[in-house]
Amino acid sequence: MPKTTNHISDPTHSNDLLFARQPIFDSKKELYGFELLYRDNDPNAAFIEDGDKATSALLVNYCGSIINDDEGPYVKIFINLTRNLLLSDYFFPLEPSRIVVEILEDIKVDQELINRVIDLKAKGYQFALDDYEFTNDFDRLIPFMDYIKVELLNLSLTELKDKMIKFETNHLSKLKRRPILLAEKVEDQATYDLCHSMGFELFQGYFLERPKPVYGKKIDNHSDTALQIVVKLQENNLTIEDLSHAISRDTKLSYQILKIVNSPLCRLPKKVESLQDAVIYLGLEQIKKWAMAMALSGNSSQSNELFRLLLTRARACELIATYHKHDKAESYFTIGLFSGIDAVMLADKQWLVKKLDLADEITEALLEYKGEKGRVLRRVIDIEHGDFEFTNKYSDEQRHAYYEAHETAINWANQLFLML
Repeated sequence: MPKTTNHISDPTHSNDLLFARQPIFDSKKELYGFELLYRDNDPNAAFIEDGDKATSALLVNYCGSIINDDEGPYVKIFINLTRNLLLSDYFFPLEPSRIVVEILEDIKVDQELINRVIDLKAKGYQFALDDYEFTNDFDRLIPFMDYIKVELLNLSLTELKDKMIKFETNHLSKLKRRPILLAEKVEDQATYDLCHSMGFELFQGYFLERPKPVYGKKIDNHSDTALQIVVKLQENNLTIEDLSHAISRDTKLSYQILKIVNSPLCRLPKKVESLQDAVIYLGLEQIKKWAMAMALSGNSSQSNELFRLLLTRARACELIATYHKHDKAESYFTIGLFSGIDAVMLADKQWLVKKLDLADEITEALLEYKGEKGRVLRRVIDIEHGDFEFTNKYSDEQRHAYYEAHETAINWANQLFLML
């Protein structure tokens, strides 16, 4: 029986249920991909009242949350989409190279949907027709599909064979490019063998492997903050720096943007050093799409005073770095902002920081106060705590600059909160 990497939950970190993941195997019973399944409270089933919100939450949890175990093999990812999200301007915050978009069996097929599929296929996305039951409703869509997922659960083997013969005659034989056939809900060896003999190339079902819940740490963000980012993106002449500062008002949102950059579906060729680097890589349009997804799925809050403290600390680190003419002062802002990430997320700091996969010098500064970045962070925290012993190491000019930076940072953070 094929095996995938087992999930091992670490109780010292977090056991939030993020989603479920069911493997898809090829004819050799080797792993081909995963279907991602929305889960809320029950690891074995999904209760979905709002399909748009469920799909958005699934994407945010997959790319923007912290998964306890490793992502696993680099394989295709199959994701169900509602019609609303498929047609929306803001939905696709994912690179197309690994994504297979599943069109649900209850979706309305019309020219608007077909045009959207054609447009997205031109951008590199692949599509699967989900739970296909051999009705005429999807005939117009079949020529554009890369995968056909045939629903087997309510078919006898005789019925399946008859329907597949007709499907081959009426559709597959007329196509210039044949879609890959995927048998889903394969429950036993006999069904598997028959599907294999009829030309199915991919297989999914309890006979092979059940969906497995994936746990980690959800990053529930302020939906109103995410919406403010969307509004900010409508401004004329918006700069990357302006947007970076707007995102930095919310520590969770900032963490999530960096996590998305390093997510399984959107990974940089090099490690980022600042939130600004992440925004530059994703681009304004992608940030807008992710902010919309977060606004749709987010519903949590955290202490404003904690955010005010971290914003003050971040700005003070940036100002001191500017005073000393250090390169990339914005990376010092990132260090200050994430220096209290454990209090924000209510999880182990070392685990959280290492999951971000930032540049080594930033990780060492956050965890061990190492390097020049770590020393600047330490100075700012000492000022916060009223620890004046450290000032004996510096000249009058430096001490004045440090305290002035801290006072300026306090005023800056207060002004931000007044604006909000």
